[in-house]
Amino acid sequence: MKKRYLVTNLFAVSLFLTACGNDDVAKALETTTSVETQNEQIVNDLNAISEQEKGLQSTFETTLSEDDTLSTLADKSSAVFENIETRSTSLSELKETISTMKEKQVLLEEETSDKLPQEELTALSTNIEELTANLEKYIAHYKTVLDEQETYFSDLGKEDATYETLTAGIETINNSDTETKALLTKLDQQLVAVQDAQAKSTASLNELNESSK
Repeated sequence: MKKRYLVTNLFAVSLFLTACGNDDVAKALETTTSVETQNEQIVNDLNAISEQEKGLQSTFETTLSEDDTLSTLADKSSAVFENIETRSTSLSELKETISTMKEKQVLLEEETSDKLPQEELTALSTNIEELTANLEKYIAHYKTVLDEQETYFSDLGKEDATYETLTAGIETINNSDTETKALLTKLDQQLVAVQDAQAKSTASLNELNESSK
């Protein structure tokens, strides 16, 4: 009776360990799948900001054509300020997406089971870390861009505004735009790197999941 009890418990422990292994794979799969979702959301957030920015020129031209005294720039009722505010909101949404992505990286770092494809998961975690670090640089830079644009349009509406106010502001905006494009080019490469790493780690996890059935 005693012997049977021990065998039963050993068998139960064996099942428990197997279940833990499957749980590890399932948990890791859930995380890598979520990483894909967040990566896509980051792309959507960045594209939204870029598309909104494209409308700035036309709203500014409309203001110049319809408001000879530029009073709407002075009182900030011009559509250019609405455009800036819209992009500021989108930037905040991007910041939230980054925060969620960083949470996923923490979960990946906690996946230390030797049953998991650690090389692939480490590569994914590293790529996410690099991506989120540069996204935070982008956010800090773009917040400055929005502040510069708001100041520029406000200055144009002032009574003491001159032609130099117009040209100096345009130069500042163009210089910032060059930096924005450089950041976006780097981010595009990193988003692809995360996507590739995510696909590889998910494929390895799916293989493990299938083999354990």
